[in-house]
Amino acid sequence: MRKQLYLLLVFCLLTSAEAAAQRTQRYFLKLQNGEVIEANKLQFKSPLFKSNYFLVDDTLKYSPAQVSTYQNEDGYYARVEPGSSSEAFAKRILEGPRVEKFYTSRTTYENYGYSPYGYGYGMPRTSRRRIYYFSKDGGPLYLFTHENLQEALGDNAASLTLLQRYKREKYISTGVTIVGAGLMALGVINSQQSPNGSVKLSPLLYVGAGVVGAHFVINLFQKDKLTQAVQVYNYQVQQ
Repeated sequence: MRKQLYLLLVFCLLTSAEAAAQRTQRYFLKLQNGEVIEANKLQFKSPLFKSNYFLVDDTLKYSPAQVSTYQNEDGYYARVEPGSSSEAFAKRILEGPRVEKFYTSRTTYENYGYSPYGYGYGMPRTSRRRIYYFSKDGGPLYLFTHENLQEALGDNAASLTLLQRYKREKYISTGVTIVGAGLMALGVINSQQSPNGSVKLSPLLYVGAGVVGAHFVINLFQKDKLTQAVQVYNYQVQQ
């Protein structure tokens, strides 16, 4: 009985030590010169009226311009453009043995509405959109487009087949959208206004709206062929 308790105690100690080791130094900064800074805690700071910086273990500061890649509690990030803002780095969302997928968000500012003072004084509007990238074999990041992926995954027949399907579906999608929009335009032209002021809408308007709406719903349930091509590529590499 004592021997069993002793073995259980040893096992618990070893497990605790392993867990503690995993908790320490799980984050890092990789600088542009190749140096790796390990960290137990890593934060990206954006103070008001001051330059952005990385804070390592609440003591060391590094300029983002020095950093090529980093990993903190939010994930793994790689530099996608020069600069010191958080948008200069893209977050990895698909990890693979060879090809990985990243994204970053961009904020755009627009002015809209009439202004008596001329252009630039309309009501401001902001929007954010995601831009996707990929890297192969730890190399630089490229835009996650059909053309770039076709070149990067060209040595895999299954991935190329998925990319060809994506291109074909893209053409069909564009054609259906044009047809639907054209029917709606004809419907508006053919709509009639009665003497009492009411408007009789043409059936073509409803048909066009139905085509566009149905196509939109179908697209929502279609799988992303570009991402599938990457996943197939990585899967077959592991075989």
